[in-house]
Amino acid sequence: MTTSTANVYAWTSDVLAALRASLDAHDFEEILPVILSERYEPGARHGIAVLGDRALPEIAIAQDDDGKQHVTVSGAEYYYLPVSHCVEKQLALEHAERVYCIAPCVRLLMEGEDRTDRHLYTFFQAEIEWRTENIDEVYHVTEAILARFAEELLKRLERRHVAQATVSRIKALADIPYERLPFAQARQRVASVGGATNPHADGDLTHPEEKALSEAARAPFWLTDYPDGVRDSLYRRRPDGTFATYDLILPRGLGELATGGLRPDSSEDIRRQAKQLGRSFHPHYADWKERTQVQTGGLGFGVERLIRYCAGVSSVHDLRFAHDQGPNSHIGGRS
Repeated sequence: MTTSTANVYAWTSDVLAALRASLDAHDFEEILPVILSERYEPGARHGIAVLGDRALPEIAIAQDDDGKQHVTVSGAEYYYLPVSHCVEKQLALEHAERVYCIAPCVRLLMEGEDRTDRHLYTFFQAEIEWRTENIDEVYHVTEAILARFAEELLKRLERRHVAQATVSRIKALADIPYERLPFAQARQRVASVGGATNPHADGDLTHPEEKALSEAARAPFWLTDYPDGVRDSLYRRRPDGTFATYDLILPRGLGELATGGLRPDSSEDIRRQAKQLGRSFHPHYADWKERTQVQTGGLGFGVERLIRYCAGVSSVHDLRFAHDQGPNSHIGGRS
């Protein structure tokens, strides 16, 4: 289902207001996101911002022999654009107990992600984090946030007289607790619901595998206990070799809504995991952990994905604002 441009604006306003009301009810303080950073997030595929020296950066556009465009930008300074605020929100917890922000993010699309109906180049994350070392608490608090969110959103929607199917879909967010499916059992579940499993089973679930699990579900569920070598970020390592990390999967074939976990408990493990992700390591995060010993957990919700679920639209691409003239307009040949 598609929706009108006016509905895109209305749904976005209602979802953001309801989410903020729920987070406020659970004592989370809103912080402002950081747009540019000298530090990169371990494992992230960052975009780069180039600043001129009191002038616009110089941009040169050329084409190679195959007709592929190449852009070169020259300026005075460069910074990393955010892929998430995973590290930044942890740093904020040196000075607060519970925080969140609605963070603008830029992420390069990987092979096939332009056809999933849930990936964007630029998007927003509701980045939520608090001081905790208890993963059961993370599940409980997150579910409570979504249940209160559903309540607040349905109040706001009373004036719009939405369809009963929409009401039922939103109420499913309050059907807690959610199932917890260990990653080790996920491919067995894929096969049991008739999905095709990945023959290279050491890696993450493929998009078709995740979609098969999501299509078979009637309520959100957690995908938990990831093994080593699957994630591209840093999480708390358990004695059994798994990691205290999770995805929250939406039903109806919509797939992942949120990703998160408990954070590494030592500077040594931050350094070890970061080096395994295959690039030179920026020491600031590990140094901060060593100095503060602050232990946190949390997750990031895809805002557009949450709006897509609540509004019942077919694709996050249908939620692009009329004022958005960025790269999202070119995904899948759109304009």
